[in-house]
Amino acid sequence: MEDVAATVIARKVAGARVSRPPIPRVEEIAEDFAKLMDERLRRVLNTVTSSIILSCEVRKLSRVLEGIPVPAMLGVVEVPGAPAAALVNISNDLIYHIVDLRMGGNPEASPVPFARSITALDQALCRAFIEALLDAFTAALAVNLQADSVEPMRLRRFEQHVNMARIAPENADVLAISAALDIGAAARSGELDFIVPLSVLDAYKAAANLQRKDRPDPDDRRDIWATRMLQAAREAPVGLQAVLHRLRVDIATLQAWTPGDVIPLPATARERVELVLPGRPDQPLAAGRLGAVDEQKAVKLTEPPSRDLQEGLRRILRERRSE
Repeated sequence: MEDVAATVIARKVAGARVSRPPIPRVEEIAEDFAKLMDERLRRVLNTVTSSIILSCEVRKLSRVLEGIPVPAMLGVVEVPGAPAAALVNISNDLIYHIVDLRMGGNPEASPVPFARSITALDQALCRAFIEALLDAFTAALAVNLQADSVEPMRLRRFEQHVNMARIAPENADVLAISAALDIGAAARSGELDFIVPLSVLDAYKAAANLQRKDRPDPDDRRDIWATRMLQAAREAPVGLQAVLHRLRVDIATLQAWTPGDVIPLPATARERVELVLPGRPDQPLAAGRLGAVDEQKAVKLTEPPSRDLQEGLRRILRERRSE
């Protein structure tokens, strides 16, 4: 009976509700992380990369570790001043491409990865990749926390089994970021996971608060109402439409259409999908490429939102903040 009770208690603890992140807008941190990661990885892999965030959510550490297959390449990451460590998990496909490119592979070719055991050489060649990833994440944190700088993370060691990578108690809440990478002109692909305990984010937030005490911001507004209005403006829903192709036909052709007719599209249509606001189809907000994620159709941005749009949104938020 004691064993049964212990199992039930462990299950309840593992399935308990998760806490809210101590740092707001973690999704923005993840998006900045992806952009900065692309900048830094170019120097490591000698080619361009395109990163997309697949998920960014707070979960129980035990649940996250359950989803990591073994053997794996797990980088245990030391965080100065924090009570816990972070964890990087690189998929086998991504390991193959990193090792191949760092050994002189052709970025314009996309060889098919094959499963093999992870060696010490693989770990050595992936070290610079992980260090660039850590540098990108801490830089994204610094931007979000409005800090001059934050303590760098350091890769402590590699492990191949989750049981050996103890970064925090199993029932600890962690921020789990999953990203997919396209590498080089041939779009070699792979995925990675970055797992950060919320206690680590707490440590960074506390350090940033100390910095701000020494550097008071004259524009800092403590008014609760203004803060709520600003947050409401940020969270206002906006409808978007993805336009695959624009076609001009005469009225007679349009009237003759019947179910089953085939409307031809150019081969390049999937390479440029325009995102537009309803009612303003002639003013694209951004452009992307049609693809798939998790067996669903998706649009991957290839061009950022227009500068006029971004400046307009910033102006609206500034006006809401000053009200």
